[in-house]
Amino acid sequence: MKRTIFIMLSFFIFQSCEKDDTALDCQADCTTVQGQIVTAKGEPLPNISVAFDHFVSQGIGSSRRKIKETRTDENGYYTMKFFIKDDELGVEADGLFELNIDYSNLDSKVYMSTNQYYKHTMYYLDKRDTTIVLDFYNPKKAYITVNLNGFNPSTEDDYFKLESFFPSGIKNEKNSIWGFDYVLGYGTSYKATSANSKIDSVLVAENDNNWISIRRWKGGVNLIDEDTIFFVPENNSIKLDFIY
Repeated sequence: MKRTIFIMLSFFIFQSCEKDDTALDCQADCTTVQGQIVTAKGEPLPNISVAFDHFVSQGIGSSRRKIKETRTDENGYYTMKFFIKDDELGVEADGLFELNIDYSNLDSKVYMSTNQYYKHTMYYLDKRDTTIVLDFYNPKKAYITVNLNGFNPSTEDDYFKLESFFPSGIKNEKNSIWGFDYVLGYGTSYKATSANSKIDSVLVAENDNNWISIRRWKGGVNLIDEDTIFFVPENNSIKLDFIY
């Protein structure tokens, strides 16, 4: 029985190993990860926990090195300085890096993300003594009304579909879709179920531009698609109408 318990414990330890190096101070060849976390109208999000880890998964075994952790200041800024080990450095190194943001102290009725494990993955770092800037945006929630009218399907495969998108997450200057400064967050997806469908709670971002995508399929043919960009102010009363 004792042998069985020992084997099981050994198997568990082999499966998952975690090392906490967050208290270590980097003295030379340091890598710096820094940025700002904001919400609607560029308002900072203070006191948000941010951590940087290295994670390796190999078969049934995995290991995690907790490299650094901090919190955003009153202006939403964070900075972490640390040393990347030789076996973690370069394109061919095993594992990946994860920047983890804990949004769980935010009000889920107000903010898009209240995820305790919001994660941004970096698949490799190829050099030390460098600064990496990672800015994030967690918008505030708002809702609009959308009417999908005149849905008259001719086959069971026909649809009249709505999807909402908004800027959210990491700042990405290479994202040229609709000119948004951040990657796209996904809001509401809805398919019309009757001739006239009213959706009262389409999720959008407050005080920002949003994207409504309308897709139609009828009789095996993709009809004209519509993409609408619009600004949603506070306390909005926006109602959008689309015809099949």
